[in-house]
Amino acid sequence: MTKKSVFARASLVLPVAAGFAIAQPAHAADANAQSNANINQSVTIVKDADLDFGDFIAGTANSIFRMNPNNGNLNQRSGDAVAFGGVPTPAAFTASGTPLLRVRISSNQNRIFIVRDGGTETMRVNRFRFDGARNRFLNAAGEVTYQVGGQLRVGANQVPGTYRGAFNVTIDYF
Repeated sequence: MTKKSVFARASLVLPVAAGFAIAQPAHAADANAQSNANINQSVTIVKDADLDFGDFIAGTANSIFRMNPNNGNLNQRSGDAVAFGGVPTPAAFTASGTPLLRVRISSNQNRIFIVRDGGTETMRVNRFRFDGARNRFLNAAGEVTYQVGGQLRVGANQVPGTYRGAFNVTIDYF
């Protein structure tokens, strides 16, 4: 919290009789002030769930699927790949710290490539989105949960297999 100080200036005009100056002894006053500091516990982050787009059958055209971070819905944006199972789930992270502390989630990555287990084939994940405001306050218990969705690009005739990768999030507090 920034404190602002206000200064006031005043002028005092005293009439002085010609040739007379009255000397007064100096007076001093004491005042006390307290010094305070708050030490907040650091914020910790726990991953509650991975971003899982589910299962697909590749098509003959490039396809784009988008995971809604608010409700976990997977929407096909383009292409002819078919989403057919699994449990599509947005990633979830819980931040813990001092109750009512203001925090902000961010990711310095706008895209990652996930790689097929045992191979070199990749799919791109991008457009990471959060389930609401990035700036939030920890609740009275000192926690807040964020969900993260994104966009998956399934290539035409994508090689079957399990594809994995990682992305990072940062939660700053202030």
